[in-house]
Amino acid sequence: MAPPPSAPLAEREPRLAAALRDLGARVRRGAPPETAAPRCPTGLDAVDRLLGGGFPRGGLSEIAGPPSSGRTSLVLALLAAATARGEVAALVDAADAFDPPSAAAAGVALPRLLWVRPPGLGEALRSASHLLAARGFAVVVLDLAASGARAAAPRARESRARGGDAAGASPESLGSRTWLRLRQATAGTDTALVVVADARLAEGSADLALDLAPASARFEGPAGPSDAPGAEGAFLAALESELRLVRDRRGGALRCTGARWPQRGAA
Repeated sequence: MAPPPSAPLAEREPRLAAALRDLGARVRRGAPPETAAPRCPTGLDAVDRLLGGGFPRGGLSEIAGPPSSGRTSLVLALLAAATARGEVAALVDAADAFDPPSAAAAGVALPRLLWVRPPGLGEALRSASHLLAARGFAVVVLDLAASGARAAAPRARESRARGGDAAGASPESLGSRTWLRLRQATAGTDTALVVVADARLAEGSADLALDLAPASARFEGPAGPSDAPGAEGAFLAALESELRLVRDRRGGALRCTGARWPQRGAA
C-alpha cells in the first residue's frame, strides 16, 4: 500500500524507486516521444538526405533562390515524385511561369496536377488557402518568384479593372500574419505547402527553408566532363546547384549539399 501524501520524503523515494524497478519497461518517464513528421520526398537522394526525408507534411517550407539556381528543377522533381506515387499535387502559379511540356518531360503526371493561374497576389494567397482546406493534396506549391510576377503584371492590371484583389503587388510586402495564417492552415493536414520565391518570405513562420545558390553549367563532350563550353563537341549536360538548409524546426544541424539537374537531351 502506498504511503499517504504526508509520509516523509526519505520514506517515499525508496518505495518509488522499487516500484519503477518492478514495472521495468512497462513504464517510461518524461514526455511522450516525438514522432517524425511525415515527409514528401523529392526523389533526389542528396536533397532528401538534407531534408530528413523530404518536405514536411503539415508544414510550410520555403525554396528561395535567384533565377537559374535550380528552384524550378527542384519543384518539378517534387511534383514528379508526388504524382508518381499516385497522389495529387497543386501548383498556384502566381509567377505564370509553368511550362506543361517541360513538367511532363521531368516526370510530372499532368493528370494528377491541378494548375492554378491566379491573376494577382491576393488571389494566389486565397487559392492556396482553399487548396489547403480541401485536404486532398500531397503538395501545394505557391510560386511567387519575382521574375514571374513581372510576367503576370498584365493579368494583375486586368484584375484591378475587374475589381479583383491585386493589392500588395510585391510578395515582399506581405506581413508576417499572412505566413502565420498559411502555416496554421497547413498544420494538421497531410499536405506539404512549399513557397517558391527569389528570397525567403515566411522567415519565422516557415518549418523548413532552403536557399539555393546560382547553378553552374556542366558540359560534356568527347574529352569528358568540363566546366567550359568551348571544347569541340561539348554540350550542356547538367546544371549544378548548392542547396543550404537554413531553417529546420526539428532542430537538426543546418547544412548544405550539392544537386545536379540533368538537361533534356543530355546523356
